[in-house]
Amino acid sequence: MPPTAKFVDLPNFDLTKIEEYFEYAKFERRISKTKTHKIAYAIMDNKFTDNVLRVVVGNNAKYEVLDGQHRIEGMKYARDWHGLANYDLVLFIYMDGNRREIYRRLNLGKPLTLSDHLKALDNGKSKFFNLLREECDHYNSVGKLPYRTVINCLHYSKSTSVRAIRPLAIDDFITAITDRDIGIIKKFIPILQQLATNPDSLFYHYTVLRNFFRIFYENNLSSNEMLKLGDVLKRAPKIKELAEKRDTYAMRGIYHYIIDIGAPKAGLVLSKGDVKK
Repeated sequence: MPPTAKFVDLPNFDLTKIEEYFEYAKFERRISKTKTHKIAYAIMDNKFTDNVLRVVVGNNAKYEVLDGQHRIEGMKYARDWHGLANYDLVLFIYMDGNRREIYRRLNLGKPLTLSDHLKALDNGKSKFFNLLREECDHYNSVGKLPYRTVINCLHYSKSTSVRAIRPLAIDDFITAITDRDIGIIKKFIPILQQLATNPDSLFYHYTVLRNFFRIFYENNLSSNEMLKLGDVLKRAPKIKELAEKRDTYAMRGIYHYIIDIGAPKAGLVLSKGDVKK
């Protein structure tokens, strides 16, 4: 059953009260200035028709916005830079339900990224997020690995499928992450940082990183053995060639190259699995 909700009209709403009435949910995605400006100009040209904000009862303000932060930012921009004083608003107020889950379901038809979904799930109670907080972040903080990168690596290693994880399957996937999984991730990140010393490193390429992590996940290798293997891959023209691609062929090619050619050069014997579509 959908959560209980009601409509409330705010005709001729005084825009000086925006900050008093509205705050953004902490798990909302990042604000786009381009989108904000487009909305502001549409409002000023009387061509903006979506004045509905989906909200719940707030903490520091009257309402917490689950859907509509760009609309509010557009109104603030129109207020501060073009002198707009009032605007008609309609509130769709959810009276119950999990606000993070409502937010994610509201955005199923919108381009929410994996990072956006993960940020919405990070309620401070998940072992996965909490135990990796020193090494990871939701976006691209300097010196930290994005949670989305870790999830992509782990999903590929556990499923052996190159297909991206479905947004609504992320909840169950995170719940199923084990202490062993987290331990492997925490050991892997320092190895990656030693090999990938700049953002353009070969090891940050989509296909290379996932396969390199999977090798570590599937085999009981030491840090020194992984560093030896990494040095071999750095010098391999075939790896550099395949790293420019993001398809199944490249994923399979890199995985099998590491096991069949790279590992013997590094003095290692590795187990081999499948790479599914």
